[in-house]
Amino acid sequence: MNQWFGTLFLHKGYYRDAVFKFQLLIPPDYPDRRPTVQFLSDMFHPLIDNHGQLALQYQFPQWRPHKDYLFHVLHFVKAVFKKCVLDSIVEKQAVNKEAYRMYRQENKIFAKLAQQRAQLSITDSNLYDNYPANNTIKFSRLNEEEFGEIKQKMMASASTGASTTFSSDKRGVSLESLTSRLAD
Repeated sequence: MNQWFGTLFLHKGYYRDAVFKFQLLIPPDYPDRRPTVQFLSDMFHPLIDNHGQLALQYQFPQWRPHKDYLFHVLHFVKAVFKKCVLDSIVEKQAVNKEAYRMYRQENKIFAKLAQQRAQLSITDSNLYDNYPANNTIKFSRLNEEEFGEIKQKMMASASTGASTTFSSDKRGVSLESLTSRLAD
């Protein structure tokens, strides 16, 4: 089983300002079998069960090999937090019936609970400390000086179109190393 890690940054809606961590589990017989998505962050959503598993069957009732791809799954991961998707869920599709009921009948309470999860997701303990051992996506704190240096390099790179290395001994990752890995 292949395991990919991801982080979703939400800027609008009920979960505004959230930083949700998740893993995409790809079975050995993919693409013949649907992957699974499990959120590592504490969630309250009609399509996400108490263990953090996203109900992919909502978007992919029948997984179609060579027609449904991982990028479709990733697009859906982001889309589930949009109001239009929340509005379209019917009770039999909801895996978290309490979240569904609150969204439909007590929307103000749902909004408050969703925002609490969003705020919890950006606490220091969730952002910087809460990682499975094999997760390579890690956040680290930057002081103002470090932030300023990185921002300056990014701005210079954007204005010249040049390739710039963003690295730090503490973080051990550079933009060039990431882009070269992606190109391979």
